[in-house]
This record gives sequence, structure tokens and C-alpha cells, in this order.
Amino acid sequence: MATRPPRDRPGPHPENQRKRRELRGPRQSLIGLLAVVAVLAVTGGVALIARPDGHVLRPPVDLQVGSPLMSIRATGVLLALVIGSTQAIAALLLLLHYVRARMVALIASLIAVVWSVLQMILLDGATWFQLTLLGIGALEVLLVAGCTPRESSGPKKMRGRP
Repeated sequence: MATRPPRDRPGPHPENQRKRRELRGPRQSLIGLLAVVAVLAVTGGVALIARPDGHVLRPPVDLQVGSPLMSIRATGVLLALVIGSTQAIAALLLLLHYVRARMVALIASLIAVVWSVLQMILLDGATWFQLTLLGIGALEVLLVAGCTPRESSGPKKMRGRP
């Protein structure tokens, strides 16, 4: 007779209760999206540093000439360090089940949104890159909300009323 694995029952095991309340699909999607954005941001930042002539992103070079942004290389460094590193750290912390990982992921997502909005304002125009980063950042914010643990679905007690 084959033995069955133990069931995930409520009881004194809070880690099992958290697993039941947490939606795993949005969490896994968030980890994947954070990792992809981290790799693309670091790759794009390094490409901007290596080729500051604008070969990588042609329209932003024309837009950036009269803008308050310092240079293409500085933009590449900021893209790689700020966006890439925060997204990578958030993905890593989510993989390691760090307690505050969702908060770090939310901050990384909001940094990506703010970065794209600031670039659109400073460059006085929008490129495909800024719009894509804005959309992905907004999607990450929604996924953070989707993977946040919920209250148990059991009967709710009303406090203060009989």
C-alpha cells in the first residue's frame, strides 16, 4: 500500500497557512518578470555605455541633445545600476522567500515607473523604451498586489457585536 504525502492542513504550522493564502501564480510571474527586466536593463545600460553614439536607441539621442540629462553614458549607468540592480535584488529576495520581498519588489517596480515617467518628461517625448518600461512597471505593481497573502477564507468574526 502506497503512502500518501501529508496534506496541507491548518494547525500549528504557519508556513503552511501562508502557502494557502498566497497566490503562487502571480508570485512566479512577478519573479520571472523582475528577472527579465533586470537582465534587459543591465544589457541595455551596458550597451548605452559601450556605444554612446546612439546606435542602440536612435530616437532618444536626438531627443536627449537639448535635455537636462547628462549624457548617454550616464543614462546607461543609471539604467544598469538603478533599474537593473533593484529588479535583480527583488527577484532574488522573492526566490529566497525573504519576509519583506514583496515590499522590495514594489519599490523596484515603482522605481521603473518613475524612471520612465521622468525620462518622458525630461526628453519631452516618449519612445518605445519608456512606454514599455512604464507598462512593465505597472504590471509588476499589479503582480505584487496579486501575490500578497490574503486573510483565511474561514468564517469571519465580527468584533464588538454579539
